[in-house]
Order: sequence, then structure tokens, then C-alpha cells
Amino acid sequence: MSQDQRERQIDRLLGDYFRGRLSRRQLARRATKLGGLSLVLTTLAPELRPALAAPTPRSGRGIRSSAMQGTQPVSNMTTEELLEFYDQVLPFTDILPLEASEIGGDPIVIGFSQTGFNHPWRVEMIKSAQAEVARHPNVSMVITDGNVDISKQNNDVDDLLAQDVAAVVMSPVESAGLAPAALKVMAAGKPLILLDRDVAVEKTVFIGQSNVTMAKGVADVMVEMLDGEGSIVELTGLIGSSPAIDRQKGMYEALAEAAAITVVAAGDAEWIRDPAVALMDDFLVANPQINAVFSHAEESSWGAQFSIARAGRCADNILQFTHDASNAGFQSVKDGLFAADGNYSPFIGDVGVRAALMALQGMEIPDLQDYEFEGKLYRLPDLPVVTAENVDEWLGKGWGDFAPPEDPCTE
Repeated sequence: MSQDQRERQIDRLLGDYFRGRLSRRQLARRATKLGGLSLVLTTLAPELRPALAAPTPRSGRGIRSSAMQGTQPVSNMTTEELLEFYDQVLPFTDILPLEASEIGGDPIVIGFSQTGFNHPWRVEMIKSAQAEVARHPNVSMVITDGNVDISKQNNDVDDLLAQDVAAVVMSPVESAGLAPAALKVMAAGKPLILLDRDVAVEKTVFIGQSNVTMAKGVADVMVEMLDGEGSIVELTGLIGSSPAIDRQKGMYEALAEAAAITVVAAGDAEWIRDPAVALMDDFLVANPQINAVFSHAEESSWGAQFSIARAGRCADNILQFTHDASNAGFQSVKDGLFAADGNYSPFIGDVGVRAALMALQGMEIPDLQDYEFEGKLYRLPDLPVVTAENVDEWLGKGWGDFAPPEDPCTE
């Protein structure tokens, strides 16, 4: 493996770690196999140093964001740009709606504890929260960067409480590791809104999307496009991770109604491209007929398509069904490389801010559910699966500004 290939694989491992798809132990083990542990340690020193290393420093007072500022931190957008972004891009503005005006009259400071600023998916979540803050002149937000480190994010929450923020919105780096921080917020009598990743202890509300129903929606499209019959292969996310478990469950729920569709092969593509290429190479050799690939991640789908082209199987018209909702993924739908892309959006920060403001004003948050953990659940509705029929409505409404790879079957 060349040095360039090794660095690309390490970059992908880091990206999956920042999105919560790999644990620290899994990241370190895979980086070691690639001979890149030292690079990972340099990038994530506070997170991966041994226990004898110096403790992670406290975060200070965080980054202040309010409608009164010219350019907002993190997103680097003006208030006007954020308001336009709110109106034109954010998909959940009709959830827990609030008028664009002052809330209550007194100044309100909300703390936002983010897992990290190291991946565009996490930055986009912050941007959506800033867009909501921009709608309320008396509301400001203190944002902290957890550096994908449990100790750092716990310290961040301590700092937010020391600043006496009115409420805390948090997207935890790990469920168990941030339980102490969650308990401190609740003990302080402040609303705690959790986004995307839950903790098992008490909170005001956990707001999240469902990987199960999203994946079932993608698989339903697959069943329809295959007319209910055919041979498919599955490229999973990291085996054992909760998103991979849920996306596989959603696929099989759809296939339960399509007995003539057979999963002829499945393998762990680890959310990334190179393992998907290796798996797809083997699948193509072993299976003369493959009608579709069901991938848990866009990166895996791009890898599978490369393998198909290299094997000279482009004429088979093997369909690609995938998940992730990046702008690059939507462009691949537009270009015909993907048949469908599951719409798992980072743009939920605005919903979290609105829930915090509603709790502070004593307003009832509707449609809350009891569930297996303490506190309440607000399950966000599934966004439409992006296909050729609706892709023009979604172009530019995904996350990230990177370009997709060229379709090797059209070169």
C-alpha cells in the first residue's frame, strides 16, 4: 500500500470516528494495522493518549454566538445568511415551531455542547442551531468543542453550568461517558436537550432520527425498483455499531414483504470505501447475477461502483442503494450512480434550540413519548428518500461541500 493510500484510509477512519461510527479502541486498532497510529495520536492526542498522560485541559468559556454578531463563529456565516439558510435548507422547521421574535423578553443564554468540530456533519448541526438563535434577538448561545473526548466534553458541560446558561443542548460523544454531565445539568434544574445520541439517565428530551425506518424506506424503494425479485448484496457499516444494526434491521423489515429477493452475500464494509471495494470484488466473482447493492454508507457505494467497473460488469446495471444524505451523495443520485440515498440529516440543532426555549418558557413540548430510558423521546419524522424523482428538490440541502467521485461506468 502506498503512503498516499494509507493516509487516505486513515483520513476515512478519522471521519468515521468523528461521526461516532468507530469507538476509540476500534480507531486505534485499525490505525495500528495501517501503520498510522502515530498520525492518529497526533490528530487526537487528548483522546487517545494513555491513562498516565496529563489530564485534558478544561475548555474555558466556549464560543459565543448571537444574532447581534456580524459573522458567527464555527459556521462563519452572517446572521442574514443563517436566516436564509433557515428558510431555504433546514428540513425540520415545522417541528416545534416558534415565531421569529424575542422569547420571554429577558436575555437567554443556551449552552451547546458538541461532540467535536472535526467533521462537517457536526459543524452542520451547529449551523442549524445558530440559524434558530438568529431568529430571536434576545437569545445567544455558548458553543463548546468536545474534541471527540469524553473528559473534555464533561468539562465543557461543567463550564457551561459555571456560566449559568439557562439550558444545555448536547450531542454526546458517547452515551455512557456523558451520563455524569447529563445528571449535573438535571441536578442544576436546567432543561437538557440531547441530540442524535442518547444517554440512559434522566433528561428533558432526546431528539433523534430513526436509522431503522430510514433504511426501511430505502429498501422499500429497492423492492419497488426490482419489481419484488432479484439477488442483492449488502455492504454494512461497522458490524456491531448501533447504526449498522439498525440499518440492517430496516432492510430486512422491507425484505420480509419481498420473498423473491435474496441476499446472496453480505460483509462489513466499515462505513468506508476500500473495504467495500475488496468485498465487492469477491461478491462479483462469486455471484454471476447481482441486481442491487444495499450499502449502509455512501462511501461504500462509491467503492462498490468502482469494483463493478473494474470487473467489467457495468452492463449488468447493478443498482446502488445507500445512506448518508451528503450533497455529494445527492449529486450521485442526480448523476444516476445512486438509485436512492437515505436522508439522515445533521440539521437538527434548530429543533434542539426550540425545545430548550419551549422548556424555559414552560410551554408544552408536544408528541413526547415514554421509552426505554429515563426522560422523554421526540422521534423526528423520516425525511424523504432521495431518488431521481425528487433529487432536484434536495440538491444543496445535504451536508458537506465535497464533490462525489466520477461514475467509473460512464467514463
